Amino acid sequence: MVRVLVLTKNILAEEIITNKLQHLNYEVFCSTSILDEIQMDGRIPELVNHFPIIIIGETISSYEMELMLPRLKRHSKSILREVDHYLSEDERTALNELGLTGIVQNSDSVEVLREQLAEVATQYHGRTFEPVVTEECSPAVEEDKGLSAMTLINLSSLELQVLEKLRSQPGEIISRDELCMALWGNVSQSRLAQLSSLVKNIKLKLEILEVDQEIIQTIWGKGYRVRKDVAVQNK
Repeated sequence: MVRVLVLTKNILAEEIITNKLQHLNYEVFCSTSILDEIQMDGRIPELVNHFPIIIIGETISSYEMELMLPRLKRHSKSILREVDHYLSEDERTALNELGLTGIVQNSDSVEVLREQLAEVATQYHGRTFEPVVTEECSPAVEEDKGLSAMTLINLSSLELQVLEKLRSQPGEIISRDELCMALWGNVSQSRLAQLSSLVKNIKLKLEILEVDQEIIQTIWGKGYRVRKDVAVQNK
């Protein structure tokens, strides 16, 4: 399964294209905080290295995209631009000259999207990603209870999105309904049960990796939150 990172200013705006990519068996992770780190700090978080395909969402302006591209291209990624309308040949040529691999439209059918990504994805099929290696840590390192990028890549796409949503508002309680809406765009008993399972899996994986699983706190009757005193980083 090939991983795709969608950089966006609004995760809900990417719901349509995310669903289509998942239908095609891509593992998709939409992120606003990674975009913020790139734009504010001028650096590429280590987590980005584990996504061979990057889609720059339509909520990102052309100016912002051009500022990011030189840094993203240094990581030898396949970078695509999401657009909301058909592009002329001149517009396509201009994007190619910037170093983009191609374009995608959220209005494209699954079949069209499949063909657009086929050539890009082929070079990554069958490749594996380095697993997390737990090393003996010095006391100083053991005291750091933050989540590293190497921890985050052990999570599934949906688990990553749950953690992404929680870490965007450290210390604040996010209701189960709000999380369901962010993940699936609807709330139902089956979705709430699936959310509970996702949070349980995240905590289990953190425990296996010897990371404090209480980083994510369950506030009964209200929702979940990431402890404010813990740095959840992509470093």
